Amino acid sequence: MKSGAKRYAVYFHCQTDLVETFRELYPTELSFGGNRSMLLEAGDELPHAALRHCIALALTYHLNKTQGGRAK
Repeated sequence: MKSGAKRYAVYFHCQTDLVETFRELYPTELSFGGNRSMLLEAGDELPHAALRHCIALALTYHLNKTQGGRAK
C-alpha cells in the first residue's frame, strides 16, 4: 500500500480459500491484497452487496466446509 493512500482492509485467515472465492465471485467489484485481505478505498462508496456476501461466507466458512462444499 502506498504511503498516504486512504485505504483500509478487511482481513481473513490466510489458510482458508476465502479470498480466492471472493476473487472468483467479485473480480471487478473488489480489490484484494494477496490471499488474506480485501482492500477498500476510504473515499469510495462501499460495495454493500458484495461486502455483505463475502462477510457471510467468512462467518459460515467452517460450517460450509463441514457440509462438503462452499456456498456461493
